[in-house]
Amino acid sequence: MPDVVILGGGIQGMSMALAAVEHGIRPIIVERKTLGSGASGNSYGIVHGGLRYLQTLSVARWHKSRRAQRWFTERFPDQVRPLRCVMPLYSGKARSPMAFAAARGMESAMEAILHAPAAPAPAGTMSRDQVLDLFRVPDKHLIGGAYWHDLELCDADAILQQMATRAQAGGATLLLNHDAEGLLCDCKVRGLMLYDHAADRKRSMHADMVIDCRGANAGYWSGSLSRGIPAPTSATLAFNLLLDMPGPPPGNAIAVSCVPGSGRSYFLRTQRGHVLAGTFYRPSPGTREARPTEKDIEQALEELRVCLPDIAFARSMVVDVSAGLLPDKDGTGQHMVSSDRHLQPLGPGYHILLSSKLTTAPLASEHLASKLWPAGEKHTHIAGVLQSA
Repeated sequence: MPDVVILGGGIQGMSMALAAVEHGIRPIIVERKTLGSGASGNSYGIVHGGLRYLQTLSVARWHKSRRAQRWFTERFPDQVRPLRCVMPLYSGKARSPMAFAAARGMESAMEAILHAPAAPAPAGTMSRDQVLDLFRVPDKHLIGGAYWHDLELCDADAILQQMATRAQAGGATLLLNHDAEGLLCDCKVRGLMLYDHAADRKRSMHADMVIDCRGANAGYWSGSLSRGIPAPTSATLAFNLLLDMPGPPPGNAIAVSCVPGSGRSYFLRTQRGHVLAGTFYRPSPGTREARPTEKDIEQALEELRVCLPDIAFARSMVVDVSAGLLPDKDGTGQHMVSSDRHLQPLGPGYHILLSSKLTTAPLASEHLASKLWPAGEKHTHIAGVLQSA
C-alpha cells in the first residue's frame, strides 16, 4: 500500500509530491491526462512578487509571494527569469507616482522588519516617453510609469517535468492517463478506484491517505462510487490569448485597463514571437473541461479594443488560446479562491489542497507536508499495488 496518493499533475500536485519525498514519503501521483494539461500548463506563467499586495496593505500575501519566488529561483533557476511589469500612470487616478512611492517605502520597511527575500530586481519609475517607447498605450493624461519585477516561467511544461523527475528520483511513482473515479471508504479512506485510459480498464488502489490537488476538479469523481460526497469547489474559466501583433520588448509585461489608470488590468508580454494577453475570466460552475467559446474570445478581444483603442484587434490575430479551470469559493464560479485552503470534507485520510495562485502552490504543499509528516517521526515506505477491477 502506498504512503499517500496525490491526485493531479499540475503545479499543486507536483509540488506536493516533492514535499512528500523531502519528508521521506514515497507518493503515487495520479494524473488523468498529462503533466500540466490543466490550469498550470495554460496559465499566464507569472510567479507574482509582493509590491502589488502592499498597495492594498496585504502584508501577509506580500511576504508569502516573496518566499514563493525564492522557492522557484533556488530550486529551478533555469526555468524562471525576471519579468519587468510596467504600470502606466495617469494624472488624476489612484495609481499615481505618490501611491507607488508609498508602496515602495513600505516594501523597504517590510524587507528590513521581516527579513524577506529580495525581489528579482529593484522597482522604479519611468518617464512618459519611456512608457510609450515600450508599447502603444493610450497617451492622454499619461504622466509616466511604475515598474516592479515578478518572475516568469520559461516553459511551464518543462518545469513540471523537472519536478516529476526529481520526485521520481526520490521514490515517487507517476501514473499518467489515469482518471480517479471514486474513493473507497467506510469510516475512513481505504483507497480509490481508477480508470486506466491506456489499458481501457478499471483498477483499485488501496491507500490510507489521498491528497486531492486537482484544482477546480478537486472533490469531483467521474464514476458513481463517490457521488454522495459534495464537491467543495466549482469552476472559473481562465484563459489567455496569444496574438499575432507587435509587443513590448522581451522581459517586459505592460498593464492595460479599460479605464486608463484604474480598474482591472490585463497584461501583455511577448512570448514565442507573439503577444500573450490575459488573463480573462468567466464564471463556469459545474464545468469540467476548459473550453472557451467563440463568444468568450470575442468578448476578450472587445476588452482589449477598449483598453487599446488605437489597435484594431481582430479574430484573425488570435494564434492560440490557452485555458484552465480555477477553484472558486462559493459554488457560483464568480469568486475565486483568494487564499490557500486545506479541506477535509470526509475527516482523516482525504485532504483537498487548493492554492489561490500558481505562485503560492509550493508553499501550501510544504505547509501541509509539515503537518502530515512532522520532522523527526519515522515514516515507512511500502510499495503501492494496483489491482484490476
